[in-house]
Amino acid sequence: MEEGGNWCLIESDPGVFTELIGNMGVKGVQVEEIYTLDDDFSTLDHVYGIVFLFKWENNKQSSDISNSSDDRFDNNQPIFIKQIVQNACATQALLSILLNHDQIELGPELANLKDFMQQLDPHSRGLVLSNSEVIRQVHNSFARQQLIEKDNDDHSDDSKDNDLFHFVAYIPFNNLTYKLDGLSNGPILVSDPNRSADLPLGWIKDALFDIKQKISSIGDGFDIRFNLMA
Repeated sequence: MEEGGNWCLIESDPGVFTELIGNMGVKGVQVEEIYTLDDDFSTLDHVYGIVFLFKWENNKQSSDISNSSDDRFDNNQPIFIKQIVQNACATQALLSILLNHDQIELGPELANLKDFMQQLDPHSRGLVLSNSEVIRQVHNSFARQQLIEKDNDDHSDDSKDNDLFHFVAYIPFNNLTYKLDGLSNGPILVSDPNRSADLPLGWIKDALFDIKQKISSIGDGFDIRFNLMA
């Protein structure tokens, strides 16, 4: 199976994300933006996951990748999708949350996608996603205006690396907290061993701790936005 067509960059906006997942058939889920790591999450019901957007720096990703694991055919780990196509990481982060919660009403398109992906390895899942014409068309319908899609060669141009951003998802799964980053080899466990993720807000504290560490590693802390799926 080969990669599908082009995927455009889309805006990191809660309204865009809510409409995007609705157009894919999801019901009863919306995305809200969080402006500080100290927000009171207790006021929100049914927090399914956190989408984290940050400036991507190629030389600072190795630690996450080395701590991840391949979830091939492992039902005890979340559904993890390897990122195959460029510019799909926003939609992929949203799907990483949606496909790992049985309580969410996915709609026929995503329900069929989830069933088909269950027994595939992460790379094959990435190929399946890249070849989903329905999801690609929905994604591209939210393309940012006046934006020229970057070529793969841009990753080797240091002058352009500062303009690259990446999305990852944090979810609770089997009483543990995972980071799902399509550029890694598999789900990344970020749970505090002294805290159960099934406790109220327990997994969110794990996620926020990991996010704070990421912000610290980036350095200046600028150009970082947070979105919460609730």
